[in-house]
Amino acid sequence: MSSTNTRQIFVVTNRKRNEDGYLAATRNSEMTFLDTTVSIPPNHVTGDAPQFHARPDPQKHFVIAKETLIPTLPDFARAVSGSLSGTRRQDREVTVFVHGFYNTYQDSLFRIAQLQNDFDMPGTVVNFGWTSAGSPLGYAHDRESALYSRDDLERTLRALTKSKSDRLLLVGHSLGTFLITETLRQIELKEPGWTARNIGALALISPDMPVDLFLRNLEPVKSLPKSTVILTSTEDNALRLSSRINRSSQRLGQLTNPDVLADLPVIVFDVSEFSESNSSNHMTFAESPALISLLRDARNFEELLAPDDPNFLLRQAERVRVSNEAIAIQVSGPSGGS
Repeated sequence: MSSTNTRQIFVVTNRKRNEDGYLAATRNSEMTFLDTTVSIPPNHVTGDAPQFHARPDPQKHFVIAKETLIPTLPDFARAVSGSLSGTRRQDREVTVFVHGFYNTYQDSLFRIAQLQNDFDMPGTVVNFGWTSAGSPLGYAHDRESALYSRDDLERTLRALTKSKSDRLLLVGHSLGTFLITETLRQIELKEPGWTARNIGALALISPDMPVDLFLRNLEPVKSLPKSTVILTSTEDNALRLSSRINRSSQRLGQLTNPDVLADLPVIVFDVSEFSESNSSNHMTFAESPALISLLRDARNFEELLAPDDPNFLLRQAERVRVSNEAIAIQVSGPSGGS
Protein backbone atom coordinates (compact mmCIF):
# COMPACT_ATOMS: atom_id res chain seq x y z
CA MET A 1 0.00 0.00 0.00
CA SER A 2 1.39 3.42 -0.95
CA SER A 3 2.24 5.99 1.70
CA THR A 4 -0.06 8.37 -0.20
CA ASN A 5 -3.17 6.27 0.46
CA THR A 6 -5.83 8.81 1.44
CA ARG A 7 -9.59 8.81 1.94
CA GLN A 8 -12.01 11.70 1.64
CA ILE A 9 -14.44 11.88 4.56
CA PHE A 10 -17.14 14.52 4.86
CA VAL A 11 -17.95 15.43 8.46
CA VAL A 12 -20.98 16.85 10.26
CA THR A 13 -20.42 17.39 13.98
CA ASN A 14 -22.00 19.21 16.91
CA ARG A 15 -18.78 19.15 18.92
CA LYS A 16 -17.32 22.46 20.08
CA ARG A 17 -13.67 23.25 19.50
CA ASN A 18 -11.56 23.66 22.63
CA GLU A 19 -8.93 26.36 23.20
CA ASP A 20 -6.38 24.25 21.31
CA GLY A 21 -8.64 24.06 18.27
CA TYR A 22 -9.61 20.40 18.62
CA LEU A 23 -13.20 19.18 18.30
CA ALA A 24 -13.80 18.11 21.89
CA ALA A 25 -16.50 16.67 24.17
CA THR A 26 -18.57 19.83 24.68
CA ARG A 27 -21.91 20.00 22.87
CA ASN A 28 -22.45 22.82 20.41
CA SER A 29 -25.81 24.28 19.41
CA GLU A 30 -24.36 24.92 15.94
CA MET A 31 -23.17 22.23 13.55
CA THR A 32 -19.74 22.25 11.93
CA PHE A 33 -19.27 20.97 8.39
CA LEU A 34 -15.93 19.72 7.08
CA ASP A 35 -14.36 18.13 4.03
CA THR A 36 -11.43 16.11 5.38
CA THR A 37 -8.70 13.99 3.89
CA VAL A 38 -7.40 11.14 6.06
CA SER A 39 -4.00 9.61 5.36
CA ILE A 40 -3.73 5.88 6.05
CA PRO A 41 -0.26 4.52 6.89
CA PRO A 42 1.41 2.17 4.40
CA ASN A 43 1.72 -0.59 7.00
CA HIS A 44 -2.01 -0.69 7.76
CA VAL A 45 -3.34 -4.27 7.80
CA THR A 46 -6.99 -5.02 7.04
CA GLY A 47 -8.95 -5.21 10.28
CA ASP A 48 -6.39 -3.39 12.42
CA ALA A 49 -7.92 -0.64 14.54
CA PRO A 50 -6.67 2.81 13.50
CA GLN A 51 -3.58 3.99 15.34
CA PHE A 52 -3.16 7.72 15.92
CA HIS A 53 -1.04 10.00 18.06
CA ALA A 54 -0.86 13.62 19.20
CA ARG A 55 2.40 13.84 17.25
CA PRO A 56 1.62 11.50 14.38
CA ASP A 57 4.04 9.78 12.07
CA PRO A 58 2.23 9.26 8.72
CA GLN A 59 4.20 6.06 8.24
CA LYS A 60 2.62 4.59 11.40
CA HIS A 61 -0.53 6.54 12.21
CA PHE A 62 -3.81 7.67 10.72
CA VAL A 63 -3.50 11.42 10.13
CA ILE A 64 -5.84 14.27 9.17
CA ALA A 65 -3.93 15.38 6.09
CA LYS A 66 -6.35 18.15 5.12
CA GLU A 67 -9.41 19.80 6.61
CA THR A 68 -11.62 22.34 4.82
CA LEU A 69 -14.43 24.15 6.60
CA ILE A 70 -17.75 24.27 4.73
CA PRO A 71 -19.89 27.26 5.80
CA THR A 72 -23.47 25.93 5.78
CA LEU A 73 -25.50 22.74 5.52
CA PRO A 74 -26.74 23.55 1.98
CA ASP A 75 -23.10 24.15 0.96
CA PHE A 76 -22.21 20.83 2.59
CA ALA A 77 -24.92 18.96 0.66
CA ARG A 78 -23.70 20.54 -2.58
CA ALA A 79 -20.12 19.47 -1.79
CA VAL A 80 -21.28 15.89 -1.21
CA SER A 81 -23.14 16.00 -4.53
CA GLY A 82 -20.05 17.35 -6.24
CA SER A 83 -17.95 14.46 -4.94
CA LEU A 84 -20.23 12.05 -6.82
CA SER A 85 -19.86 13.80 -10.17
CA GLY A 86 -18.27 11.59 -12.77
CA THR A 87 -18.76 8.37 -10.78
CA ARG A 88 -20.48 5.31 -12.20
CA ARG A 89 -24.21 5.12 -11.53
CA GLN A 90 -23.80 2.03 -9.32
CA ASP A 91 -21.26 3.90 -7.20
CA ARG A 92 -23.42 6.94 -6.47
CA GLU A 93 -23.94 6.02 -2.84
CA VAL A 94 -23.71 8.28 0.18
CA THR A 95 -23.02 6.35 3.38
CA VAL A 96 -23.72 8.18 6.65
CA PHE A 97 -21.84 6.64 9.58
CA VAL A 98 -23.07 7.32 13.13
CA HIS A 99 -20.48 6.21 15.69
CA GLY A 100 -21.10 4.78 19.14
CA PHE A 101 -20.23 5.20 22.81
CA TYR A 102 -16.72 6.11 24.03
CA ASN A 103 -15.58 7.79 20.81
CA THR A 104 -13.47 10.89 20.48
CA TYR A 105 -13.72 12.85 17.25
CA GLN A 106 -10.56 11.17 15.99
CA ASP A 107 -11.91 7.73 16.96
CA SER A 108 -14.96 8.14 14.76
CA LEU A 109 -13.18 9.86 11.86
CA PHE A 110 -10.36 7.35 11.62
CA ARG A 111 -12.68 4.38 12.13
CA ILE A 112 -14.86 5.28 9.14
CA ALA A 113 -11.71 5.94 7.09
CA GLN A 114 -10.54 2.43 8.02
CA LEU A 115 -13.91 0.94 7.04
CA GLN A 116 -13.95 2.83 3.76
CA ASN A 117 -10.44 1.56 3.03
CA ASP A 118 -10.79 -2.05 4.18
CA PHE A 119 -14.21 -2.62 2.61
CA ASP A 120 -13.35 -0.60 -0.49
CA MET A 121 -16.65 1.22 -0.05
CA PRO A 122 -18.04 2.92 -3.16
CA GLY A 123 -19.41 6.43 -3.31
CA THR A 124 -19.01 9.10 -0.64
CA VAL A 125 -18.80 8.75 3.13
CA VAL A 126 -20.19 11.16 5.74
CA ASN A 127 -19.16 10.89 9.39
CA PHE A 128 -21.86 12.20 11.73
CA GLY A 129 -19.76 13.08 14.77
CA TRP A 130 -22.09 13.53 17.72
CA THR A 131 -20.58 14.59 21.04
CA SER A 132 -19.44 11.45 22.82
CA ALA A 133 -17.24 12.13 25.85
CA GLY A 134 -14.68 9.56 24.71
CA SER A 135 -14.55 8.24 28.26
CA PRO A 136 -15.37 4.79 29.69
CA LEU A 137 -17.22 6.59 32.52
CA GLY A 138 -19.16 8.81 30.13
CA TYR A 139 -22.15 6.56 29.37
CA ALA A 140 -24.76 8.96 30.83
CA HIS A 141 -23.14 11.91 29.03
CA ASP A 142 -23.12 9.98 25.76
CA ARG A 143 -26.75 8.94 26.03
CA GLU A 144 -27.73 12.57 26.68
CA SER A 145 -25.56 13.68 23.76
CA ALA A 146 -27.30 11.16 21.48
CA LEU A 147 -30.68 12.63 22.45
CA TYR A 148 -29.29 16.14 21.98
CA SER A 149 -28.20 15.22 18.44
CA ARG A 150 -31.53 14.01 17.02
CA ASP A 151 -32.45 17.29 15.34
CA ASP A 152 -28.95 17.67 13.89
CA LEU A 153 -29.03 14.17 12.39
CA GLU A 154 -32.51 14.82 10.99
CA ARG A 155 -31.39 18.04 9.32
CA THR A 156 -28.34 16.28 7.90
CA LEU A 157 -30.32 13.37 6.45
CA ARG A 158 -32.93 15.67 4.93
CA ALA A 159 -30.23 17.79 3.28
CA LEU A 160 -28.41 14.75 1.89
CA THR A 161 -31.58 13.39 0.26
CA LYS A 162 -31.21 16.33 -2.12
CA SER A 163 -27.75 15.17 -3.25
CA LYS A 164 -27.04 13.50 -6.57
CA SER A 165 -26.75 10.08 -4.94
CA ASP A 166 -28.88 7.17 -6.10
CA ARG A 167 -28.83 5.69 -2.59
CA LEU A 168 -28.51 7.09 0.90
CA LEU A 169 -27.19 4.44 3.27
CA LEU A 170 -27.37 4.80 7.04
CA VAL A 171 -24.91 2.85 9.21
CA GLY A 172 -24.84 3.05 13.00
CA HIS A 173 -22.65 1.42 15.61
CA SER A 174 -23.38 0.81 19.29
CA LEU A 175 -25.11 3.81 20.91
CA GLY A 176 -25.23 5.46 17.49
CA THR A 177 -28.02 3.03 16.57
CA PHE A 178 -30.09 4.46 19.43
CA LEU A 179 -29.58 7.93 17.93
CA ILE A 180 -30.61 6.66 14.51
CA THR A 181 -33.85 5.03 15.65
CA GLU A 182 -34.76 8.06 17.79
CA THR A 183 -34.21 10.29 14.76
CA LEU A 184 -36.17 8.14 12.34
CA ARG A 185 -39.00 8.00 14.86
CA GLN A 186 -39.27 11.78 15.08
CA ILE A 187 -39.10 12.15 11.29
CA GLU A 188 -41.85 9.58 10.78
CA LEU A 189 -44.14 11.27 13.32
CA LYS A 190 -43.98 14.38 11.14
CA GLU A 191 -43.80 12.73 7.73
CA PRO A 192 -45.01 9.10 7.61
CA GLY A 193 -43.19 6.94 5.07
CA TRP A 194 -40.14 9.21 4.85
CA THR A 195 -37.66 6.49 5.87
CA ALA A 196 -38.59 3.97 3.18
CA ARG A 197 -38.72 6.70 0.52
CA ASN A 198 -35.32 8.17 1.32
CA ILE A 199 -33.06 5.59 3.02
CA GLY A 200 -31.84 2.89 0.65
CA ALA A 201 -30.25 0.68 3.28
CA LEU A 202 -29.97 0.60 7.07
CA ALA A 203 -27.28 -1.26 9.02
CA LEU A 204 -27.30 -1.38 12.82
CA ILE A 205 -23.99 -2.78 14.08
CA SER A 206 -23.79 -4.05 17.68
CA PRO A 207 -26.80 -1.92 18.63
CA ASP A 208 -26.66 -0.77 22.25
CA MET A 209 -30.32 -0.44 23.15
CA PRO A 210 -32.93 -2.76 24.68
CA VAL A 211 -35.09 -4.70 22.27
CA ASP A 212 -38.35 -3.23 23.60
CA LEU A 213 -37.11 0.35 23.08
CA PHE A 214 -36.04 -0.53 19.54
CA LEU A 215 -39.52 -1.85 18.79
CA ARG A 216 -41.18 1.17 20.39
CA ASN A 217 -39.03 3.58 18.37
CA LEU A 218 -39.99 1.81 15.17
CA GLU A 219 -43.75 1.90 15.82
CA PRO A 220 -44.24 5.13 13.84
CA VAL A 221 -42.02 3.88 11.00
CA LYS A 222 -44.53 2.69 8.43
CA SER A 223 -41.96 0.82 6.39
CA LEU A 224 -38.27 0.08 6.90
CA PRO A 225 -35.74 0.42 4.08
CA LYS A 226 -35.91 -2.65 1.84
CA SER A 227 -32.34 -3.40 2.89
CA THR A 228 -32.13 -3.54 6.69
CA VAL A 229 -29.67 -5.63 8.70
CA ILE A 230 -28.77 -5.92 12.39
CA LEU A 231 -25.30 -7.29 13.17
CA THR A 232 -25.26 -9.13 16.49
CA SER A 233 -22.95 -11.21 18.64
CA THR A 234 -23.45 -13.18 21.83
CA GLU A 235 -19.74 -12.61 22.56
CA ASP A 236 -19.94 -8.81 22.67
CA ASN A 237 -18.37 -7.94 26.04
CA ALA A 238 -19.18 -4.23 25.77
CA LEU A 239 -22.89 -5.05 25.43
CA ARG A 240 -22.66 -7.42 28.39
CA LEU A 241 -21.39 -4.52 30.46
CA SER A 242 -24.10 -2.24 29.06
CA SER A 243 -26.73 -4.79 30.08
CA ARG A 244 -25.45 -4.63 33.66
CA ILE A 245 -25.23 -0.83 33.71
CA ASN A 246 -28.76 -0.49 32.35
CA ARG A 247 -30.19 -3.45 34.26
CA SER A 248 -31.45 -4.87 30.99
CA SER A 249 -31.39 -8.59 30.34
CA GLN A 250 -30.44 -8.26 26.68
CA ARG A 251 -29.34 -5.53 24.28
CA LEU A 252 -30.46 -5.65 20.66
CA GLY A 253 -26.88 -6.37 19.60
CA GLN A 254 -26.88 -9.63 21.57
CA LEU A 255 -30.00 -10.98 19.88
CA THR A 256 -29.87 -14.18 17.84
CA ASN A 257 -33.52 -15.30 18.00
CA PRO A 258 -35.55 -13.46 15.34
CA ASP A 259 -38.94 -14.24 16.92
CA VAL A 260 -39.22 -10.92 18.76
CA LEU A 261 -38.58 -9.10 15.47
CA ALA A 262 -40.93 -11.32 13.48
CA ASP A 263 -43.03 -8.42 12.18
CA LEU A 264 -40.02 -6.53 10.80
CA PRO A 265 -38.44 -7.24 7.39
CA VAL A 266 -34.88 -7.44 8.75
CA ILE A 267 -31.89 -9.71 8.62
CA VAL A 268 -30.31 -10.53 11.98
CA PHE A 269 -26.73 -11.36 11.04
CA ASP A 270 -24.99 -13.22 13.89
CA VAL A 271 -21.20 -12.86 13.74
CA SER A 272 -20.49 -14.50 17.12
CA GLU A 273 -18.15 -17.08 15.61
CA PHE A 274 -15.77 -14.37 14.42
CA SER A 275 -15.14 -13.31 18.02
CA GLU A 276 -11.66 -13.31 19.53
CA SER A 277 -10.72 -14.01 23.14
CA ASN A 278 -8.47 -10.93 23.42
CA SER A 279 -11.07 -8.48 22.10
CA SER A 280 -14.19 -6.74 23.40
CA ASN A 281 -15.87 -8.05 20.22
CA HIS A 282 -17.85 -4.82 20.00
CA MET A 283 -16.40 -3.95 16.59
CA THR A 284 -15.97 -7.42 15.09
CA PHE A 285 -17.46 -6.07 11.86
CA ALA A 286 -14.42 -3.81 11.43
CA GLU A 287 -11.68 -5.83 13.12
CA SER A 288 -12.05 -9.41 11.88
CA PRO A 289 -10.05 -9.81 8.65
CA ALA A 290 -11.98 -13.00 7.86
CA LEU A 291 -15.36 -11.30 8.25
CA ILE A 292 -14.22 -8.26 6.27
CA SER A 293 -13.07 -10.55 3.48
CA LEU A 294 -16.41 -12.36 3.48
CA LEU A 295 -18.51 -9.20 3.41
CA ARG A 296 -16.31 -7.46 0.86
CA ASP A 297 -17.24 -10.16 -1.65
CA ALA A 298 -20.64 -8.51 -2.06
CA ARG A 299 -20.63 -6.33 -5.18
CA ASN A 300 -22.08 -3.43 -3.24
CA PHE A 301 -23.64 -2.56 0.09
CA GLU A 302 -27.17 -2.88 -1.21
CA GLU A 303 -26.63 -6.44 -2.46
CA LEU A 304 -25.23 -7.43 0.92
CA LEU A 305 -28.23 -6.14 2.83
CA ALA A 306 -31.15 -6.94 0.50
CA PRO A 307 -33.53 -8.96 2.70
CA ASP A 308 -35.98 -9.64 -0.14
CA ASP A 309 -33.28 -11.60 -1.95
CA PRO A 310 -30.57 -12.46 0.62
CA ASN A 311 -28.68 -14.79 -1.70
CA PHE A 312 -25.24 -13.49 -0.80
CA LEU A 313 -25.66 -13.99 2.93
CA LEU A 314 -27.45 -17.29 2.45
CA ARG A 315 -24.48 -18.63 0.51
CA GLN A 316 -22.32 -17.92 3.56
CA ALA A 317 -24.79 -19.22 6.14
CA GLU A 318 -24.17 -22.04 8.58
CA ARG A 319 -27.67 -21.66 10.06
CA VAL A 320 -30.74 -19.84 8.83
CA ARG A 321 -33.89 -19.27 10.86
CA VAL A 322 -36.99 -17.55 9.51
CA SER A 323 -39.62 -16.00 11.77
CA ASN A 324 -42.37 -14.42 9.68
CA GLU A 325 -40.70 -11.29 8.18
CA ALA A 326 -37.39 -11.61 10.03
CA ILE A 327 -34.46 -13.78 8.96
CA ALA A 328 -31.64 -14.79 11.30
CA ILE A 329 -28.38 -15.88 9.66
CA GLN A 330 -25.32 -17.24 11.40
CA VAL A 331 -22.07 -17.69 9.52
CA SER A 332 -19.08 -19.83 10.44
CA GLY A 333 -15.97 -18.06 11.61
CA PRO A 334 -12.43 -18.95 10.61
CA SER A 335 -11.86 -22.71 10.82
CA GLY A 336 -15.56 -23.25 11.51
CA GLY A 337 -15.84 -21.13 14.65
CA SER A 338 -14.03 -19.38 17.46
